[in-house]
Amino acid sequence: MQVFKAFFKLIKNYKIGLFLYFGLCLLMTVVVSSNYGDDAEDSAYSNVSRTLIVKDNDNSELSKAVVDYLKDQHDVEAHDYTNDEIKDLIYSEFYTAYIEIPKGFMDKHLEDDALTIKTLYDTAKAGGSFISLQLDSFTGGVVRYENAGYSLSEAIENTNKSIKTENFVELGKKVEDDNSNSKLYSLFLFLPYGIMTMVLWCALPVILRFNSKEIKDRTAISAILPVKRTIALFMGSTVVCIAVYLILLILSSCFLADFVFTRKWFLSALNLLVFSVVNGAFLVFFSSFSSEKLLKAKDMLINIITIAFAFLGGIFVPLELLGEDVKNVGRLLPTYWYAVGLEKIENGSALSDIASCFGMQAVFGVFCLAAGLAISRVHLYLKEN
Repeated sequence: MQVFKAFFKLIKNYKIGLFLYFGLCLLMTVVVSSNYGDDAEDSAYSNVSRTLIVKDNDNSELSKAVVDYLKDQHDVEAHDYTNDEIKDLIYSEFYTAYIEIPKGFMDKHLEDDALTIKTLYDTAKAGGSFISLQLDSFTGGVVRYENAGYSLSEAIENTNKSIKTENFVELGKKVEDDNSNSKLYSLFLFLPYGIMTMVLWCALPVILRFNSKEIKDRTAISAILPVKRTIALFMGSTVVCIAVYLILLILSSCFLADFVFTRKWFLSALNLLVFSVVNGAFLVFFSSFSSEKLLKAKDMLINIITIAFAFLGGIFVPLELLGEDVKNVGRLLPTYWYAVGLEKIENGSALSDIASCFGMQAVFGVFCLAAGLAISRVHLYLKEN
């Protein structure tokens, strides 16, 4: 109990690091959540509408079809402007283009010297060129259908079916990607890195201080047994891990209103809880080593551990992108089995299948705890002899 109390007295000295990395986790949570917001940009196709001035001097069946096609694709207005006024309006981007259909256009559209539709636009802008291509596509399609033996009305109808975008895609409709992961999966995926970082920055220095020669010698001549000392450090580390776990779970749940208290949420929370307890056992493993050198290099040590666990365990890099050799190394780490378990939860696997991932994480924790106790006993035996 004395070791347990002393552990938390020392924890207070490292609360700044805890708040710092909590802020980092909060920022990451907000960034991930923003990608799933209601206002997020859909990956669907949507037509780009421009504002045009269209003047029909022919007033024929074909010219009306051209105007109707443009109205269907863009915002069409009919105004009488001088050439200078039109140029000024296009230059100021009030209009994208000016289109004028010449008189006699329908009568000559099948001849070699067919009248061309006059288009005026800013050649430095892509919008005007796009509209010109649309016009060429429509008029060219009508001519090709007429040359194939269709009447003018049939050619216009078939051309509309051929080139109108909405006949091939549903405009403005969001495309659901069956391969995309849910917001819950994305948020819970990076939480192990947050827990490891926060816990190591505030608890590892305390663990290492308990291993300093002065404190270790003082503990050795006291009534506290090495096993009890290790268990007390494990309990203290576990309490810190669970406290950080609850903080991050509540934080992430604030952004998961649609998932809270669902089956996926409960299983993901359980998966994260197992990982958090394993972190407590992992910290105890460090309590068995000499602390002088480790304490001096704790900053570098913490970065190496957290980044290595995150990369090899599939937190920073998707599991399917990892090579077989990397996966073989990653299988030794709890982050790997956490990521595998989370993937199975996302895919709706049975609890018995997911529980195996919980078990593999627990095996890592038991190994760390057993190794810590064994190393402590070996040190004590060598000192006594």
